[in-house]
Amino acid sequence: MNTTTPLSIIIPVWNQWHLTRACLESLRQHTPGDFFEVIVADNGSGDETAVQLAPLGEKLFGRMFRRIRLDTNQGFGPACNLGAKSARGEKLLFLNNDTLLTSGWLPPLMKAFDEDARLGAAGPLLLYPESDRVQHAGIVFTPALRTQHLYANFPADHPVLRTRRTLQAITGACLLVPSGLFRQCGGFYEGYKNGSEDLELCCRIREAGKKLRCVTESRVYHLESQTPGRGDDDDTNAALLNQRCKGCFGPDMHRHAVRDGYRFAITPWLESYITLAEERETALTSSMTGAGAGAGGEFNAAACWQLLQQEPLWQTGYALLAGFLEQNRLYAEASGVRLLQTYFFPMLPHYRQLAVTAAMAGNESLAAQAQEKAAHINGLLEDVGALTKKAAGLANWARKAGEQELQHLYEGWLKELGLL
Repeated sequence: MNTTTPLSIIIPVWNQWHLTRACLESLRQHTPGDFFEVIVADNGSGDETAVQLAPLGEKLFGRMFRRIRLDTNQGFGPACNLGAKSARGEKLLFLNNDTLLTSGWLPPLMKAFDEDARLGAAGPLLLYPESDRVQHAGIVFTPALRTQHLYANFPADHPVLRTRRTLQAITGACLLVPSGLFRQCGGFYEGYKNGSEDLELCCRIREAGKKLRCVTESRVYHLESQTPGRGDDDDTNAALLNQRCKGCFGPDMHRHAVRDGYRFAITPWLESYITLAEERETALTSSMTGAGAGAGGEFNAAACWQLLQQEPLWQTGYALLAGFLEQNRLYAEASGVRLLQTYFFPMLPHYRQLAVTAAMAGNESLAAQAQEKAAHINGLLEDVGALTKKAAGLANWARKAGEQELQHLYEGWLKELGLL
């Protein structure tokens, strides 16, 4: 009797039964066949998960379903490792319970390994369910080695997402890896507290000479960080990651941006972002405000929104559209546009305007968030000494690394203060 199966899907859970149920039901709906097993590692849930999980799993997947019950909540890494230990799959797919699968999600991931013998791990394009915008297309690193999700909040079908790219890291929210390689790399290191486990695993996979990819033909919805307390230990986890994987990751956000025809930029408080080349920005603005604006030269809101789907990094477009909506007292719609504007272009005036527009729309929560962000930025700007030290360090690194454009960028920041 063959005790192996092509695929083991491992789902760590802790409470949040409504999420687990929806995840399992979508998995069954969009993954036909019985060539895989489903292992749910329950971290001592105290809600309906304790009694509902086994009956639903067996109903959906029959003998291919297994539940592993832990007495206490041991976290993401230990639960995943325990599931992997009992898995019989040639490949392991680690899947968060706050995900929803879509039609045809799995074949592109499996096919990616057939096409590239050096592929060590792959994940799908993760999308926000309400907007169909990108949540994750790969993890990139700023010059300050802060992580960002590449092209987050881009429309899901934007052409830049079709580029096949090798990445330094991908998220563990939905990650496919050969079982032998996973064990060779030591599994998920259990010293983290629900964060950075996936980054270290990516480091170990790359140390083994393998590559990482986001397979954007595969689409999965991700509600993102639904577990209470998620992110509470980010600083501790980051320090541990730096200690254990020092030198494994390097700045690459700017390289992806330039390769894709964009421009890398920094805010006055040294936050990194990506924007359009000036000539492209000017051309789009002219097309909307010039003769092509519409009959009689009036502003065409629908055409402006359509252009923003084609070029999500068109800065002026958000200001034009939000301003038009605000003039027409469509404050709820304007708040959505202003929110995207602050995400792509984290400028202090944008956060202040978002706070005003959100308040006019009656969205006090969003207004408060924008105000808090503006206050945080003001605090950063007041500590000129810390910013100067950071900019000088980054300029020095860029000079030594031969990154001339980044060197000029940070030196330009220092020159504006008369410090260089």
